[in-house]
Amino acid sequence: MIDNGSGLSRETRVTAQLLARVLQAAYAGPAMPELMSSLSVTGIDGTLRRARNSATGRAHLKTGSLRDVAGLAGYVLSAGGRRYVLVAIVNHPNAARAQPALDLLVQWTYRNAATYVAPAIR
Repeated sequence: MIDNGSGLSRETRVTAQLLARVLQAAYAGPAMPELMSSLSVTGIDGTLRRARNSATGRAHLKTGSLRDVAGLAGYVLSAGGRRYVLVAIVNHPNAARAQPALDLLVQWTYRNAATYVAPAIR
């Protein structure tokens, strides 16, 4: 269920898998360039401006947070040149403390995804 398009709703219910499928479909669609340009880039702009890691400039992601919720979704271009969808949602009273783990997930995807994850977006 989607209550509004902003993502700032406690009524919205979307699984990580569904969000990943939406991102895969959007990547293959005509609005892909606009979608990519609307997402923050790691280490460069938006909410990911301060993210300093090996994936600087290689991930286009949307961050999100509410009390007890933290999320990250978008695309990571791996060191091997393949693009991956990344979605992480943390629902827990300590969700705000998940940021280091989310940052590490982005780095892991950048460095190692091809070894462990399903095939990349083409």
